[in-house]
Amino acid sequence: MDLHYQKEITVGTLVLVGIGLFWAGSLWLKGATFRAPARTEVVRFSDVGGLQPDNEVRVSGYSVGKVLGIKFEEPGRLLVTITVPPGLELKSDATAEIVTSVFASGATLSLKPGSPEAPALSPGQEIRGVSGNDLFAKGALLADRADSVLIGVQALANQRTADNLQKTLQSLQTVLTTMNKQIPLTSTEAQRTLIALRRLSERLDSTIATIPVGNAVERADTLARNLSTMSIQLTATGARLDSLLQKINAGQGTLGKFVTDSGLYIDARATSQSLKALIDELTKHPGKIQVQVKLF
Repeated sequence: MDLHYQKEITVGTLVLVGIGLFWAGSLWLKGATFRAPARTEVVRFSDVGGLQPDNEVRVSGYSVGKVLGIKFEEPGRLLVTITVPPGLELKSDATAEIVTSVFASGATLSLKPGSPEAPALSPGQEIRGVSGNDLFAKGALLADRADSVLIGVQALANQRTADNLQKTLQSLQTVLTTMNKQIPLTSTEAQRTLIALRRLSERLDSTIATIPVGNAVERADTLARNLSTMSIQLTATGARLDSLLQKINAGQGTLGKFVTDSGLYIDARATSQSLKALIDELTKHPGKIQVQVKLF
């Protein structure tokens, strides 16, 4: 073969291989596969939660397909279309549940093919969707139960409040009835008390009228005048006593000199001591002192 044709064949082969690789890469990027086409099934749910299209469909934890779409029929009825491998045998009791994980970005649909002894799933038959047992489903279940408990507690509290209010109203009615019975008796006692007070006031008036108020007033005036005179005399006496004390402090008079002159005090003390010594000597020797009597 000519060398020129060999080069053309080689270039053409490389071009065809490149085109094939480009076409295969495009299909791969678009998500196409060269495996046998998957079949679709429909799952019926009452609540899809966080399930979205393109989420994975797993069987025994292995990814076998994806969610194609979600159709809303009516409240409590949603149809989820999924893809499964052609060779996956599904039974009439097959179920599916939505599993949500804390560590995963989205939800997954877990498919259970069913028991081996059950008949095969009929074409067009819907797969029954069940509530999930994951953490979020349990949390929702617990929230529902807590809501029910709170509603029961609220109802119980309302009933208890109503019973307490009824008891309070009954007690208030009893108190009002007792007060209505006691008010006539109380008014009678109050009337009697007012009559007694009126009589006491009349007796006081008559007693005050018999007291000689004029004489008592005159005696009080006389006593006040005597007290005034006594106060004036006490004031004059105090002034004189104050003047006398001032003179004594100034050293005037005998008492003043005696108080202010220390020499007089010393002489008086010496005289007192000498007299005391003389008395003591006479007491010890009564005949020692001789008395001479001269007659002129």
